[in-house]
Amino acid sequence: METRKLASDELMLRRRRSRRTALVMGMVAVAIYVGFILSGVLAH
Repeated sequence: METRKLASDELMLRRRRSRRTALVMGMVAVAIYVGFILSGVLAH
């Protein structure tokens, strides 16, 4: 029974970490996208 609880806790921790990684990567992608748009707008 203890092994299942440990596995469940580990799974929740992995999900939390992967969600945080996905959010960070998404923010980086949006920042790059906005940067390209702003560089194109401000260059002219």
